[in-house]
Amino acid sequence: MTEDAGRLRVASALEATGAYDGPVDLDLGNLAASDPSPVDPDVFGRAPSDSATAAAISRGRDVLQRLVADLFTLPSEADVNGRYVELPAGETPFPRTKPLPPTEKPMTKWEKFAKEKGIKKRKRSKLVYDEQTDEWKRRHGYDRVKDADRIIIADAKMSDVPGETEDPFTREERERRERVEKNQGKQLKNLQRAVATHGKHVLPPTLQMSAAPKKGVKALPLNGMKKQQIRDLTAQVAKSTASMAKYNAPIPGDEKIKTRGRRRQFDSVTDTGTERERAQGFIDKLVRREKDFTVDVNVAARKIQRAKEAENRSAKKAKLAEKDSRSGGGGGKHGKSAAGLKVKGMKGKKGKK
Repeated sequence: MTEDAGRLRVASALEATGAYDGPVDLDLGNLAASDPSPVDPDVFGRAPSDSATAAAISRGRDVLQRLVADLFTLPSEADVNGRYVELPAGETPFPRTKPLPPTEKPMTKWEKFAKEKGIKKRKRSKLVYDEQTDEWKRRHGYDRVKDADRIIIADAKMSDVPGETEDPFTREERERRERVEKNQGKQLKNLQRAVATHGKHVLPPTLQMSAAPKKGVKALPLNGMKKQQIRDLTAQVAKSTASMAKYNAPIPGDEKIKTRGRRRQFDSVTDTGTERERAQGFIDKLVRREKDFTVDVNVAARKIQRAKEAENRSAKKAKLAEKDSRSGGGGGKHGKSAAGLKVKGMKGKKGKK
C-alpha cells in the first residue's frame, strides 16, 4: 500500500482489505453506503433464514469496508493524534420532522416603505424635554411628557364658539381612541400579509393558540356553520367570564343570552322494574338502619304499662261523668260530682237531710 501526496490508490486499498467491488452508492459526507444491485433470490429469498442472515451480514460488512477504503483515499493531514481528513458535503437529503425556521421576519408595510426611501432607523432617547414643566420626562409610560390625563387647561382657538365647538378634552380622548384603533387595524393587516406570504407559522404564539381549535374538536368555518351552532358558540363565548355572563355589559342590538340550566329528568311511568328496584333499595336501607338500633325491653314494657294505666283512668273518668249526668248531677259521698270536682256551695262535710 503506497501513499502519493496524502492519497492512497483505490485498487491497492481494495486488494488489501477485500472490500466489496460491486456497484455501491457512497455518501462520504454522511458516512452512508448502499448497494443498488438487485437482490439475488437464490441467496436471500429461497435460502434458509440462517444462511440468508449470514449472507446479509457478509454483504453489509463488505460494503462498509468499501466505505472505509474510500475514506482512506481522501486527502489527509498529519496531527499529533494521528491523521485526519475533512469530509465532503453530504449528498443524501434527509427529511426534517419540523419545518425550517424563517430566515428573516416578514417586513411590515412601513419597513418596506422605509427600505425603498432609504429611511434608516435610529434609536431615540427615552427622555424628552418638557417645556411646560421645564424638566426632562419619559417619552412613554408613567409621568410621560404631554400626558393627556395631566393637562388641566387646553388652549382655545379664535374660531371656537362656546356651546357649539366640541369640548377639547372630549376631542383629545376621541382622537386618541381613533389612533389606537387605526394602529390595531394596521397591525392586523400586516399579520394578514405575512400569513399570505409565509404561512401561519409567522403568527405570534398567542394568536396561533387562539386561532387553533380545541384538541379533539373539529374546527368549522363560520360560513358553513348552522344557525343553532352559531348560537351555541355565542353562548359559550359569552359565558366564559368570571360571572358566567351574569354581569356582562349589554350589546346594542343583541338579545340577552340565556344561561341554560340543568334539564330535569322525569322517571318513566311505564317501567315498573326501575320503580321496584328503587323501592327495594329504600326498604333495604330501612332494614339496615333497624338492625343497628337496639331496644331496651324493660323501658318498652314500662312505657306500655303507663300508657294502659292512663287509658284506664280516662275510661273511668268518662264512666263516672256519664253516670252523674244520668242521676241528675247529685253529689258524691264527699260532696263531689261524678267527675271528682267540688260543687259550688258545698263543703267537704256530710250534707244534712
